[in-house]
Amino acid sequence: MGNRPRARNAPVPVRVRPPRRGLGVLLLVLGVVVFALLRGVDALAPEPTPSDVYTEHVVLVGVPGRSALTDADRTVLGAHLEDAQTGTVNTRARYVGSCAAASWTTLGAGRRAAVDDLCAPAVAPAGAGARVTDWDARLAAAAARRGDARLGTLAGSVPGCVAAVGPGAALAAANSDGSVASYTDAAAFVAGGEKLSCPVTLVDAGDASDAVITALAARDDVTLLVSGMGPAAGSDDPAMGVFYRIGTTLPGFVTSASTRREGIVTLTDVTRELVDVGRGSSAAVATIDGSPLEVYPADLSLPVVEAQVREVAALSDASVTGYLSLAAGGTLLALLALVGVWRRWWLLPERVLTLGSVLLAGMMLTGAVPWARSGSPGLAVGVAVWSVITVLTFLALGLSRLLRVPPPVAGALVSAVAFTVDAALGGPFEPGSLLNSRPVFGLRWYGFGNVTFAAYAAAVLVVAGWVAHRLLQARRRRAAVVAVGVIGGVMALCEGWPSMGSDFGGIIGMVPAVVWFCLALSGARITWLRALLVGAAGVVAVAAVSVADWSRGPDRRSHLGNFVQRVLDGDAVDVVSRKAVASAETILSVQGVVSVVVGVALWWVMLRWAVPRLQGRFTTLRPTLVAILLMAVVGTLANDGGIGVWQPATAYATTVVGCLWAASLRAGRRSGSSPSPLRRGTPRA
Repeated sequence: MGNRPRARNAPVPVRVRPPRRGLGVLLLVLGVVVFALLRGVDALAPEPTPSDVYTEHVVLVGVPGRSALTDADRTVLGAHLEDAQTGTVNTRARYVGSCAAASWTTLGAGRRAAVDDLCAPAVAPAGAGARVTDWDARLAAAAARRGDARLGTLAGSVPGCVAAVGPGAALAAANSDGSVASYTDAAAFVAGGEKLSCPVTLVDAGDASDAVITALAARDDVTLLVSGMGPAAGSDDPAMGVFYRIGTTLPGFVTSASTRREGIVTLTDVTRELVDVGRGSSAAVATIDGSPLEVYPADLSLPVVEAQVREVAALSDASVTGYLSLAAGGTLLALLALVGVWRRWWLLPERVLTLGSVLLAGMMLTGAVPWARSGSPGLAVGVAVWSVITVLTFLALGLSRLLRVPPPVAGALVSAVAFTVDAALGGPFEPGSLLNSRPVFGLRWYGFGNVTFAAYAAAVLVVAGWVAHRLLQARRRRAAVVAVGVIGGVMALCEGWPSMGSDFGGIIGMVPAVVWFCLALSGARITWLRALLVGAAGVVAVAAVSVADWSRGPDRRSHLGNFVQRVLDGDAVDVVSRKAVASAETILSVQGVVSVVVGVALWWVMLRWAVPRLQGRFTTLRPTLVAILLMAVVGTLANDGGIGVWQPATAYATTVVGCLWAASLRAGRRSGSSPSPLRRGTPRA
C-alpha cells in the first residue's frame, strides 16, 4: 500500500516551510529603517523660495498660442537673465482645448471656467473703462453643470483698480458686474507709450504683443509677466504656454504649491500672484484655487530655458509614443502567451504574465529616467519603459526562486516596493511616469493618480494575502490579521499622506478593503453593521488625513486640505457633485460599459472557477481577490477618474490568477501529473 502510485490527477503536494518569527521581525525593522531614510532624503530636497514684487506696477501680457519662445522672447530674456524667472503655464480652462477667452476668464475667476461658444468677447467702452456686453451669458456659461468659477474675483480682490488692454484682458479684469475700471485697445495703448493707470494691468495685444513685451521689459517701474493664454484663434491645441517674469531679484524656474513641479505653474497661480501684488498681502482668497508663485533659484541661459520648455512639452507629446510602444509590445507578448496555451507550453504564458505583474510598476519607474530631456524623447521613452519592465521581470523571477514564492507574488512584491519607494521620496518619479496624466490635461501635478492607486493597492493586497497564507499555514491567525493590517495600513498612509501619494480617493478605496480583509481572516462573521463600519473606516481615515493637511495652512495644503476648507466655506457640494458626474460619465461611456461587463465576467471566472482550483497553493486567494474587488468598486465610485480604477485593478487580479494557473499547470506537468483545467484541485472553501 505504501508503494501505491499517486493518482494521475491528484493535486501536487506542496511542502510548506513555516515562516520564522525572527526573520519577520528583522524584515520589519529593516523596512522601517529604509523607509525613514527615504523620508529623510525627501526632507533634504531643495525647497522653492518665495519671490516678492518690488515695483509700482505689474503687467501681464497674455498671448494665445504661445507654446514656445519667439525671437522677441529670446531677445528680452537674453537681456534679463539675471532678473528673470521662467517656465511653462498650464492654460487649461474647465474643458481641455477651450478657446483663449476661456483662459482669460479662468485668470479673472481664479478657478477654471467655461465660456461655451462665447470665444469672441464683446466689449463696449464706458468712460475711462468699459463693459463686457455679454456678461450675463458668460455668468450662465460659467455656472452651467455646477461650475464654481466666480467671475470678477481678480478685480474684486484687489483694493486698487485692474486695467485691461484688449478684449480678452477685459474678461479677466472685469468686476463681478462685467464692468472694467480702466480699458483701452492695443493700438491706443502702444500709441500712448504703454501708459499704466492701475497697479495691475492685463494686456491682450494680439499681433502687437511682441512690441508691447519689448517696451515694458525695458522699464524699471514694471514687473512684467508674459504668459501663454490658451490656443491660438481657430485652434483647440491645449499645449502648455510659455511663462516668464522680468524684474525679479532671484532668477530661476517658477513653481507653486499647486504643481510642486519645477518650471510649471497654472493660470490660477498667476491669479493668486496678481491678487497678492495688488493687495500687498499673501493671505489666501478662499475662491481662488491657485497658490503664490515661487522660484527654484538657478543660473539661466537661453539654451537652458528652451530645454526646459521642450522637456515639459515632451511629457505631453512624446508620452503618446510610449503608450504606442507598450501597446505593440503587449500585443506581441499576448500572442506568444496564446501560442504557449495552445501548445501547452505553460512556461511561456507564466513568464508573460509575470511580466504583466510588474508592468504598471515599470510604467511608473520610467519616470526615474530623464527621457523627456532626450533629443528624441519618443524613442527614449519607448526604450526606457521596456528596459525598466524587463529588469523588473527578471528581478521578480529571481525573487520567486530566492523566496520560494509564486512568480506573480514576487512581481507584486517588486511592484509594491517600487510604489512605496516613490511615495517615501515624495513622488519624484510621477512627472515622467507613464501612469501619470499628461501636463496639458492639468489633472494631477503631484502624488498618485487613479491608475497608480489601483496598481499599488492591488499589488499590496496580493503581498498581504500571501503573507497571511503563510502565517495561517503555520497556525498563526492573529499574526496573519496583524500582518495584513500593518501592510495595508502602510500602503494607505503612503497613498494618502499629503507629502507622499496625496490621494483623497485612494484612502477611501483602500481602508475598507484592508479592514474587510482583516475581518475575513479573523473568522468574524460579516454582518450589515460590520459592513457599514468597514465603509465608515475609509471616511474616518480620509477625514483625519485631510484635517491634518488643512491645519498646515492655506499655502501648504494639498487638495485634501483644500477640500476641508471648502466644506467650512459651504462650497463643497459643487466639488462633490462634479466629481460624481465625472465618475458616472466614465462608467456610462462605451469604454466604461464594456470594461464593467468584461470585468464582471472575469471576476466571476476568478472567484467561482479559478479560486477553488488554486487555493490549495494559495489558501487566502479568495479573500485577497475579494479585497481587491472591494477596493476596485469603492475606488471607482470615490474617484472622478471612475473606470480608471476598475480597469487596472481588474487587469492586475486577472494577471495574478492567470499566472498562478499557468504555474500550477507547469508544476503538474513537470511532476508527471496533468491536472485538467476543468477539474477542481481542492474543494471550494
